Amino acid sequence: SDNLLRYVVDAPFSQFTELLRSLKVMADLNSVVDVNRVIGVTSSLPNEGKSTISSNFASMIAHSGLRVILVDADLRNPSLSRNLAPGAATGLVDVAAGRTDLHEALWTDLETGLTFLPAGPESTKLLHPNEILASAAIKTLFDRLRATFDYVIVDFAPLAPVVDTRTTTSFIDSYVYVVEWGRTKIDVVEHSLSNAREIYERLLGVVLNKANMSVLQRYERYRTTYYYRKYDQYRNVS
Repeated sequence: SDNLLRYVVDAPFSQFTELLRSLKVMADLNSVVDVNRVIGVTSSLPNEGKSTISSNFASMIAHSGLRVILVDADLRNPSLSRNLAPGAATGLVDVAAGRTDLHEALWTDLETGLTFLPAGPESTKLLHPNEILASAAIKTLFDRLRATFDYVIVDFAPLAPVVDTRTTTSFIDSYVYVVEWGRTKIDVVEHSLSNAREIYERLLGVVLNKANMSVLQRYERYRTTYYYRKYDQYRNVS
């Protein structure tokens, strides 16, 4: 739903929002690349929540007053486009192909100031979306977005089923990897990333999505107690 896609605006003090704030700090301080302005979001499998993370991350940054564009580049399953701009007649694919001007394809959230570029209604009809994402036209478009906006947040297809996201390293600074708590197996994540070294090497961070917070809090209490005992033992010896 729309509310879930912009939850950070409605709940600015939630743990979820705080998580995304820490992600923004990581982006600003990360030393893997010189400038972290174009950030891709992906996952291993469909339905892990990467689109929700993409939308909320972009909304949070936009709500702070920065110029942000959210791009739906999941050309096979453009769920953000269906939710945020269901009436869009043009989008990313049309702009890249030169069929429409960029400004005609953009949508704006009046409350946050977030700009949105949908995938476009033609995206799901493409036989080889990976070739579109690897094209010089897409790179030129993202160079333009980089020059226009403070941050460009891009929602990509999941890694395991298709190669699309692996073709995007020419214009993406770093990637955020979304993993669904309790569903996605570790070996699936390892396999996906080992087959996409170019993504792994630019990984900004991993978001554990849909987490059971009560279980996590029990783990945090255990970890805190464990480290305190270790420290206390060290202190007594010294």
